[in-house]
Amino acid sequence: MSSDTPNRPTSLEISQTQSARVLPPPSSLLGSDPSSDTPPMKERKQVKRTSYIPAFPKPSVAPPPPPVDLSAIASRENSANSSATVEFSGGNTILNFKCKIKSTPLGILKGANIELDLAEMVMRKVKDKDKPSVGIDVDRIVSTRINAKNNTELDVQFMASILGAPIQSKRYIFSNNEEAIRFQTHLDVMRASGAKLKQIFGEVDKRGTGQISKHSLHKAMKENGMLTDGSSMDESEAEKMIALADSDVSSGIDFVEFFRLFMFTPCITVHQALTEWRNKVALVQRKRSSSTSASLGQQGIAGKGGGDMSKYDGSWVVGGEVIMNVVENVRYSFGSKARDNLNGDNHHWVGTLSVTNYRLVLHSHISGANTAFTRHEVNEYFDRFDIPVNDIHSISKLDSSCVLLVCKDLRHILVSFEPSETFVMTLVGAISSLAFTSEGPKDTFAFSHALQAKNPKTKLDGLVNGWDLYDPMKEFERVGLINSPHARFYRIWSDNFSLSDTYPLHFCVPSAMSESDIMLAAKFRSKCRMPAVSWRNKKNGAVLCRSAQPMVGLKSSRNASDEKLLNLYRVRGDPHNPLEVEDPSTLYILDARKILAATGNQVQGKGTEIVANYAHAELVYCNIENIHVMRDSINVVGQASTHPDQGELKGGFVDHIKDSLWLRHVQLVMKASVLAAERIELNDSSVLVHCSDGWDRTSQMSATCMLLLDPYYRTIEGFAILVEKEWCEFGHKFKDRHGQASDKHPNERSPVFVQWLDTVHQLMYQFPKAFELNEDLLVFIADHLHSCLFGTFLGNNAKERKELQLKEETISIWTYVLAKRERFVNKAFKGDEKKILWPSTSIKKMQLWERYFCRWDFESHPREGEGMTWRDDWGDKI
Repeated sequence: MSSDTPNRPTSLEISQTQSARVLPPPSSLLGSDPSSDTPPMKERKQVKRTSYIPAFPKPSVAPPPPPVDLSAIASRENSANSSATVEFSGGNTILNFKCKIKSTPLGILKGANIELDLAEMVMRKVKDKDKPSVGIDVDRIVSTRINAKNNTELDVQFMASILGAPIQSKRYIFSNNEEAIRFQTHLDVMRASGAKLKQIFGEVDKRGTGQISKHSLHKAMKENGMLTDGSSMDESEAEKMIALADSDVSSGIDFVEFFRLFMFTPCITVHQALTEWRNKVALVQRKRSSSTSASLGQQGIAGKGGGDMSKYDGSWVVGGEVIMNVVENVRYSFGSKARDNLNGDNHHWVGTLSVTNYRLVLHSHISGANTAFTRHEVNEYFDRFDIPVNDIHSISKLDSSCVLLVCKDLRHILVSFEPSETFVMTLVGAISSLAFTSEGPKDTFAFSHALQAKNPKTKLDGLVNGWDLYDPMKEFERVGLINSPHARFYRIWSDNFSLSDTYPLHFCVPSAMSESDIMLAAKFRSKCRMPAVSWRNKKNGAVLCRSAQPMVGLKSSRNASDEKLLNLYRVRGDPHNPLEVEDPSTLYILDARKILAATGNQVQGKGTEIVANYAHAELVYCNIENIHVMRDSINVVGQASTHPDQGELKGGFVDHIKDSLWLRHVQLVMKASVLAAERIELNDSSVLVHCSDGWDRTSQMSATCMLLLDPYYRTIEGFAILVEKEWCEFGHKFKDRHGQASDKHPNERSPVFVQWLDTVHQLMYQFPKAFELNEDLLVFIADHLHSCLFGTFLGNNAKERKELQLKEETISIWTYVLAKRERFVNKAFKGDEKKILWPSTSIKKMQLWERYFCRWDFESHPREGEGMTWRDDWGDKI
């Protein structure tokens, strides 16, 4: 398939080679009303993916006066048309307002002048110019609210000075609504920021001069771990920070200037204020650089070295990816509420948002290199943040300046812009049109992706084609099911998916089963997913089989063909095995479910095997929970691992992880898999594993068991074949479990495959030299379950993938992995280690997968100099 991108309307074209900017609003945004909640409609071609994002209208509401800020106080409905700004300036710390006070039971109105004193943090009534009355301390004010019936009246609730006294209320009546809002705005920013900022100002201005000089600022940065002890940096950065608030750099800044700098971004520590100060300098310098420089690489960003400007020029795009829009000067953080982007408890970044037909990319204006070896290091991992559009679970507008992105990989990302209802609603609708479509897998970026922009996918120029990596016949031969002395006992079934449309095109069954036997046995299993061979032990001939649950029902139905089939597996395919006369072997049936769940399915005509009907069979329940429990469990893990480390996380991080039971669920998968391996290797017995339909927990157990018993699957190629065979070919529902290009059927979502990758991680933790692949490959696979960059995990089964023509139209993930092999090799791997793995299944040995779950927390990353880094790979050109 050609990598050419679909044609788009001329008015919306953006050249990939240009540094795209926010375009002026077109005359019509695809015929939609920008103020409507309905996402814009998309144009389509019949074959190629044509989802695209329209040019965003430039935010029409300007930010507050200097300092430049991206997020004002959350807009109120009754102040939507107000342009009230905070007026403390030029050293003036007192603002006067004329109003009437209604505070008596009889409702007598009294004219008054009200002062807001920033220096004293007090609101007071002025009786005489020379004798102001005792006021109300701002920190005693509980709330301010404009009267819904009369929008010129403002109610202020405050605590009395006497301890234990009830909360009091006063009503202030202004001449018009604008004046009421003006007063409320000033009072609210004093309440939100004033007292704490005054304290922070005092901690930086230790000499008590009333001015923060560049020298005192530089010293505060060093004391707060923002500079290294051996730093040769002069006071130039502090000078830039002072200049942001005061044109006269030599004199420093006073508290009013400091307050104006931070009034909309409250900080609770000196370090947070200094970090925010750096952010603001970066925003201003970036804005100046964008407007004055034809080439983005000619001027540096705030901090040392000027930053890596290649991140802005589009050199990072992959083949087939097109930059559609770039939005400058955005603020972003991890959180779930609009205020999380402003709250001092949350670390946040400032940078540029690039929108492509594959992903959203957030580039930080401040490089992580600026913080290397400092007390508060922020890893370079966060310099660029990638969010594939198909990784987005939901996108919503929180207010006129803030958008919340909830991702399938547990991220909650807040992105803030200059306040504009039209802009934010258009952004939400446009990204939704990329992330959620009606065509599902066919409308994902995988069908536009090319490894090289000028290279057709069908010509890989010497690269290994990942689609050819798994050959079922070669794999059957490798494990001894064909072309071996034992091969006469097995046959390959292939009927072009007519027996079961969720099974592989080719699968293995005993030769002694006639065609009619096979058809009858298949009908006795849910979705016709009959017992089929996954792996054979060459030493003893025992086989590992998998299936769906039997259709037993309330009447305890039997099926002679199913009983014959399982007996053939028990005797290793040889119905005349003489060893079975004196010492018959046992067939172990491992039902992944709890006994209550299995028997409960009898009401639906299903259930589990009645062992009395099967010769020498033993049934074991493995107690692994269903997809819904796993979904709830990982959500709790996500709340803990991506949440700021603060008191809002009830019970604390450790208790949150424990209560999620995620590690318990991983442990149960491990225990069931070890049990299967024991029966095959130590008891010389064949094993059948199944759950309900045989495409979730069954794949977890069979794939893990094979990793334990067969060292080949611990190589990179072998692991790829294991994933292809046990997950893709045997019909794990990747499309439904990960919601590919769709927001429908959320009840079908579940992290079953991610849970299995975590199980593999547990094995790698216990046996660090046994795997050729490293942990980065596990994370890479987990990420690209959602990204839809590759075609490997699209669709629900082999039949769907064939109908989608994935092999012809998309790239296999294994093509990329093998081309970038060095990234994914475990340096400690011992190739001569051919041992069976017998892991501990104790809950004490289960470790939280920090590399996957905690990577969004910058405090969790390895520090500079630890000899390791976390790097996520979202796709490169080859």
